This record gives sequence, C-alpha cells and structure tokens, in this order.
Amino acid sequence: MRDGGANTSGAERRLWTREFVLLTGIQTFDLFTYNMITPVIAKYALAQGATLAWAGVVASVFAFVALVARPASGFLSDRLGRKRIVMVSIAVACATQVGYAFATTLAALVALRAVHGFFYALFGTAISALALDAIPQERRSEGMGWFGTSYVFANALGPAFGVLVSDRFGFAAMFLAGAGVAAASFALGLFVRVRGNAAAARPSNGAPSDPARSPASETPWHAPAEAKPRGIAAFVSVKSLPLALAACCYLTIWSIIATYIVLVGDERGVVGISAFFVVNSLTLLVSRPFAGRRADRRGLSAVFYPSAVFEAAAVVLIAFSQQLWLFLAAAACKALGSGTVTPSIQARCGQLEPPERSGVAMSTYLLGTDVGYALGPIIGGVVSGAFGFTAMFLAGLPILAVGVAVYAAWAHAEKKRGNAL
Repeated sequence: MRDGGANTSGAERRLWTREFVLLTGIQTFDLFTYNMITPVIAKYALAQGATLAWAGVVASVFAFVALVARPASGFLSDRLGRKRIVMVSIAVACATQVGYAFATTLAALVALRAVHGFFYALFGTAISALALDAIPQERRSEGMGWFGTSYVFANALGPAFGVLVSDRFGFAAMFLAGAGVAAASFALGLFVRVRGNAAAARPSNGAPSDPARSPASETPWHAPAEAKPRGIAAFVSVKSLPLALAACCYLTIWSIIATYIVLVGDERGVVGISAFFVVNSLTLLVSRPFAGRRADRRGLSAVFYPSAVFEAAAVVLIAFSQQLWLFLAAAACKALGSGTVTPSIQARCGQLEPPERSGVAMSTYLLGTDVGYALGPIIGGVVSGAFGFTAMFLAGLPILAVGVAVYAAWAHAEKKRGNAL
C-alpha cells in the first residue's frame, strides 16, 4: 500500500486508489454504528432499570476506556499489524452490538461498553495509520481531509438513524441494525490489500534493511528511521505531542460548543438551532479537501494561522449571537477553523515519525483529541455555572491562545532545525 518516496509519477500522485476508497468506507460504516447508539445508550440503560447515575456510567465508560487504551493502541497497531487490528476491532464491535441487544443485566451492559471502547480506540488508531499508508506522501493533508469526511457523514446521519430505528422498532432492532452495518464494514476490510507494517521490513535496531528502497530514506516527508524507542517513548510520539496539544485545544472548544449550544439556543429563544450542525457539516465537506491541498503545497502554517482566526470569530459570534443567522455564520467559521486544520495536523504527526511508528503517531494525535472531547463539557459546566454561557464560550479564546502559542513554538523550533513545515 505504501508507494513510498517522493517519486512524482502519476501512479504515486493518485489519491483515490482502491485501498483508500475501501478504508474510507470502512471508517464511515464503523463511525456510523458508533453514532447510532451514542444518543440512545443512556435511555436504553434506564429502560433496563438503571438509575440516572448508572445510566451516565454506561454512557461514559466507553469514552473512559477508549481514552485509557489510546496510548497502547499505536504500539499494538505497529507491532501486531494494522489491518489485523482493524479487522479484530470491527468483529468485536459487531459482537458487542449483538450483546447490547440481548444484555439482561446492568453489569453485562457496562462490561460490553468497556470492551467496545477498548477496541474502538485500537480501531481508530490502526485505520488512520492504514489511511496514511495508502495516501501519496505529497498529498497527505489533502488525503486526510477527504478521509475525515467519514466523520461528517457518520455524525450527520448516524444519530438520526439510531433514534429513528429505536423509536419505531425498539432498542434490540437498533443494535442489530448496527451489527449489520459493522458486518458490512468487516466485509469491506476483507478486500483491503496491505504489504504489512513497515516495521517488518526493518531490523530490530530500527535501521532500514535496504536504505536504497526505504520510504523514509527516499523522501523528506517522513522522519528517518532511528533507534528503537524505549519506555514511554515506545507508546507516545514525543515529536507529535506539541501538535497533539494544539489539536486538543481546538477539540476542547468544539466539545464546549457541541455540548451546550442547544441549551444556549433555548435560553436565547433561537428557533432551529440544530441547523448549526448542518451548516457546519456542509462547510466541512466543501472546505477540508481544499485546506489539505493548501497545507500540502504551502505547509501546515499556511492553514493553521488562518484557521485560528476563523476559530476565534466563531467563538465570539456564538458568545453574543441572539439570531439564528449569526449562529449559522459561526457554524461556517467553526468549520473553517478546527474543521479544516485538524486533518492537516494529523497528517503532519504521521510525517514526524518513521513509517514503522505511524501507528504511535496516530495514537498520540488521537489522544490529544480524546482529552479535548473530555475536557470541553467539564470546563463548560464549571464556567457556565459560575459566570454564564457568554463567559463560557469566551473561555474558548484563552484555550485557543494556548494552542496557537504551542504551535508557534513548535514551528519556530522546526524552522531552526531546518525542517519544512
């Protein structure tokens, strides 16, 4: 799958290869099943006799276990094989969906959610690393932008489908439908061809077995091979941490907005606030590939700094908006902010490590996004409780400032080392 090198032949510049299309489809189906059950899992737990507190545990244990498992997911992906991890994770997702349908005790439901969360973390890391392998080196930001549209489709359609099926046919039918979608994802995975992890082609000291043919040695788009990391560095890409922190700041802001914007719309008497997510998704679909292409041609900074301006505009608009059209303008700005830059950040993380550690690079980036998703509702709840919704959204500005400062420091250090951004 890895074309390797900076070769400029037409075959290597081609983005929409068979493998890339299949991997995008696999991720879309898997995310669809996840988004199907997310809005109804707490309601299902209540129907099973859980208290509100335990329903919250059922809903949150998935994310907690996924967060804990994320650092190990890259290591396992690189060591055991990315396709193998993807296929096992999809199979487990299918099995847990069936398990949800027939779970008769709260303990069983919590256990299933924990198992599902663990393998969801493994899946996200491994599928991202496989996608990086399938994308030509010189088009990685653009490719990850297109790959990220799977999130847009799944987020837009999955929750509505899950609620519709559960309301009309019951929870069991909804979970079994999710298992069917997961099975379709597994079927697509059977057709993905991979050459195996790059690590398999390298000796244990991390040096390329054939420097003349090593992807890392042929192209400046990847870090060169290096000695095998030990300790925490075996599980976390230290080189990617600044970019992961910048992504964390962006996703913290998004998590605040996504969690509380409906409540704010109700408080301010804005009818149709759900259109915010529609406009945001449509803007993402249009803008992400173009932003990725710009990052590939002109560097990450050419996308990062404009995105920060749009992000700040979105935060200010939401903080003070009283009319729907202003919220919709904010939705477009938000998409042009974090929505356009995060795929390029993810692609750059993959380039900071040699090919055999792209799984670790992806898990580090995704760990940053996981932490952002987790922190947002907590920060939003504390600030809104003390100072109100306007102050809560404006709190996104100092969070954004931290992300920009971290990125600027990283970019300055990279330039001093003579590395292209």
